[in-house]
Formats: sequence, structure tokens, C-alpha cells
Amino acid sequence: MKKQLPIINLTLLIALICFVFYDRQVKNVETFKEIKAERLSIIDAEENLYISISNPEKQALATTHGIAHNPGSNRDLPGIIFFNRVGDEVGGIYYDGTDEENFSGITFDQQKNDQIMAIMKDEYLVDGEWKRWYGMFFRERSDSIRVEKLYDQFLERTKSMTKAEKDAEYLKFKKYLDSEINVYRMFLGREESKNTGLFIYDSKGNERIKIYVDEFDNTRFEIFDKNGVKQTIER
Repeated sequence: MKKQLPIINLTLLIALICFVFYDRQVKNVETFKEIKAERLSIIDAEENLYISISNPEKQALATTHGIAHNPGSNRDLPGIIFFNRVGDEVGGIYYDGTDEENFSGITFDQQKNDQIMAIMKDEYLVDGEWKRWYGMFFRERSDSIRVEKLYDQFLERTKSMTKAEKDAEYLKFKKYLDSEINVYRMFLGREESKNTGLFIYDSKGNERIKIYVDEFDNTRFEIFDKNGVKQTIER
């Protein structure tokens, strides 16, 4: 019996350790039937943010290396925002709407930049009629230029302008962005015109190839040169 005591004691000790460890693990896991929160943040042991699930008022801002692009501003967008392990925002799922507009999307960001691939939908009322477009987008973005910095420069440059002057300047600014900085390269989906198909753009954002079915169920195949002139397709 004396020879068996050390074995019994060791067995009891192991059992006690297992019980304490298991008990602590169980106590660290809680089950809820419902959680109500304005924002849910998924973090690691060092409190680095990985996922933000939020209402529009509390949504996390876009960041690079954990530093917000526009601190003090509001994102105003409900949904889920994802961040990588070095603190960069890398995309998300968003949705919002009113009685006059409804939009949502899933976005994927370029390294240290904004979205280059997205699945989006937008519906909006115009004179009592619903306009709709939805599909998948691809963009080409510059690695060396941040859109946020250009936008800050635009705001500084136009802060003393009238609303009409700002609107005119913004159209020029957006045209520059879409042709040089964040260029559309492809759209697969339904346009507001009800054309549904594949639309391919060149490196300057000019539409070059359209393969689609129009609203009257006619099949279309169109090719354009870099100046937007439609080319004749030889048969």
C-alpha cells in the first residue's frame, strides 16, 4: 500500500490541476442569448483592433499602421470593418439606406491604400422612379499617392470658394482622380441604364470594350479607341 501512495498522490494532483485549469477555462467563456451594443471591437492581447462591428456613429476610421487618416472625423457608415495585424484597414462590409436610397457593399483594399475590388449595390429614387446599379468593380490605384492627402489639399484649396465654385472644382478633381489615381478597370453587372454585362476600361479610365444585353434584350458588342470613338467590328 505504501508503494502505491506516491502513484495515488500524483494521480490526485494531476486530476486537481486539470480540474482547476478546466474550471478557469469554462469561467472565461460566457454564453449570451443576445448582446446589445453600439459597437463591438475584436482585439488581441495588446488591444490592437482587428474587426469593428458598429453603428454609424461609432464606426472605426480608416487607418494605416493604426493611425487614423482623418482623426476627429466621423465615418458615418454601419457595418463591419477589417484590419490586419499591423493596423491597416483592409476592407469591410457596409450597408445603409433611407426611404429614398439603399446601398451596400463588400470591399477589398490595396496594400496601404483604398479599395481595388468591390461588390456594390445602389438603389435611389429619381422623380418617383427607382434607379439601380449593382455588380463587381475592379480599380487600378497608385502605390505612391494617397487619396486622403489629395482630398485634404482639395479642401484647403477650396475653403474660401462659393458652393458653386467648389462644385465645379470638385468635378475637375474627381475627373483627375478617376483618370490618374483610382482608375476603373472593369465592371461586371447591371448599369443604371439597365445594360447588363461586362465593361472594360483602359489605364486612363476610358471605356474600351462593352459586352452586354440591353434593356430590350438585344445583344451588344462594342469596341472603342482611346478617344472614345466606336470601332467597326469586321465579320
